Amino acid sequence: MSRFIFFLLFFPVIAQAQITLSDLGVDAKTEVPEFQLSKTEMNERHSKLKTHEVLGLTTLGFMTATLLTGNSALSSNTHMYLGFTTGALYLTTAYYSLTAPKPEGMKDKGKVKWHKALAWIHFPAMILTPILGYLYKKHEDEGKKHSSLEKQHTTVAGILYGSFALSATLMVIEF
Repeated sequence: MSRFIFFLLFFPVIAQAQITLSDLGVDAKTEVPEFQLSKTEMNERHSKLKTHEVLGLTTLGFMTATLLTGNSALSSNTHMYLGFTTGALYLTTAYYSLTAPKPEGMKDKGKVKWHKALAWIHFPAMILTPILGYLYKKHEDEGKKHSSLEKQHTTVAGILYGSFALSATLMVIEF
């Protein structure tokens, strides 16, 4: 089990792929004058999107570990701390994507468009999952009955994981 968790945590470092112009939203058919970024802005965009990619894969590794510890014999504190780490990584990953300079008029196409559309699923789930987990744990510790919404913590976490993993897969695997 420890080798599996080690693999999940360090897989993103091992599996770094090179970003191409099409990954940045510029394809060979696009006329360059239409999208003007200075050399500095283009370097910043490349750097931030590369960091976004590496952090996204790292987040996926931590998210997998969090999911695997949810109903295991490990202490619930392990699951909770992995969840906190995953949440912090998720928000940091989003920051790098949202602050990367984008040329005016550039339209998202293909897998980038799908990658961004999936954020409308995994972002709300990422906000809701820790809240439901907190409420579930709080009521469990107090010996209270769980509400039907709190019982959906696992389901919402599964939706989060599936949509986030699909979003990452779209960008890492060439189709």
